[in-house]
Amino acid sequence: MARGGCHIRKRGDTWAVIVGLIALIFVSVLFGGDPQPRARLAPAGSSWAQTPEGLSAIYAVLADQGAARRWTLPLDRLDGSVDRLVVWNVDGLDPDEVDALEAWVFAGGTALVGGPLSGFRGTFQPAAEGTARPAAPHPATLGIRAVSVGSGRFGGAPGERLIHLKDEEGRPVLVSWRVGEGRIFWSADTAWLSNARIGEAQNLDLALQILLPPDGGQVAFDEYHHGFVAPTHWWQVLRGSLQAFGLMLAAAVALLFWSYGARFGSPLPAPERPPRAAVEYVHSMSRLYRRVGARAVVLRALHRSLRTELSRLTGGAEGLSHGEIAGRAAARCGVPAGEIERLLERTADLNHIPADAELIDLARQAEKLRRRIEHATYRDG
Repeated sequence: MARGGCHIRKRGDTWAVIVGLIALIFVSVLFGGDPQPRARLAPAGSSWAQTPEGLSAIYAVLADQGAARRWTLPLDRLDGSVDRLVVWNVDGLDPDEVDALEAWVFAGGTALVGGPLSGFRGTFQPAAEGTARPAAPHPATLGIRAVSVGSGRFGGAPGERLIHLKDEEGRPVLVSWRVGEGRIFWSADTAWLSNARIGEAQNLDLALQILLPPDGGQVAFDEYHHGFVAPTHWWQVLRGSLQAFGLMLAAAVALLFWSYGARFGSPLPAPERPPRAAVEYVHSMSRLYRRVGARAVVLRALHRSLRTELSRLTGGAEGLSHGEIAGRAAARCGVPAGEIERLLERTADLNHIPADAELIDLARQAEKLRRRIEHATYRDG
């Protein structure tokens, strides 16, 4: 069909739309996330999980403070953008990962580790669910009286580690130790931070005192060990057969556009003649009024405009004398009341029609007053 002097083949446009839709679907599926909701697939200990064992509640609390993010890269990629790190209820850390974590903590980071991890030596024993209380004064447990915990306990007091929480029978629940400039907190119990218990006792207070960094820092929740892995190269986004599909789709689109020469968008319309400038209109009207000697009309319009602007400034000018209007407006816009009153009186006097030069001067004074009124309105508004 023809439009605007340009011929476009309808068949080529149709195929272009079809291919565009296919590409849109492909990109949406590819980059839209997991096929099933992460909240349902995430394991215990994940900040995505909304199950009782998940950490979505504490993540939401920190996210409201603008201090939460999810870490989906190996631990050796940790950098200064993260101030706190949560590694919760994972299967284990390799020796290289433990070294990377300790190197990051050594530089000043703080890590909260939960559950039995092969990289950290310690014995665990089950116990009845109950309450843990601070074992020694420390900023992390300042003001904490009781924390609701599950069944995880350390078998004994780990050597050279500060014990923060003990249960009713004196068994350690939460310990920590310094590594360089930072500190590692290790909890034998993983229930106190979970969705099921974060609202009990003072669990949330303890979590915030350990995790919430000062000065707007970031808390990262380790999702790399829960299976949510970010690609380190763009080609890794395409996995398996998706790589072949992407290549074939790109070749098909290139062949289609080469064959049909389809293009997107309508022909550009012919440029329209720009409207006449406002200054031309004003110049024409002024010449017309001058020819017919309609200075009285201009003076009346000038007075009406002044009263309208002053009425907006003072909240109404109906029934008020020029002196009263000027007195109210002077306090608002900073122009002397006498000057405003004289301008109103002169523009209202139709018995003495001014000459062209005086009329222009009155218009200038009115414009100057209008700008002062506008400035006062913006300032007070």
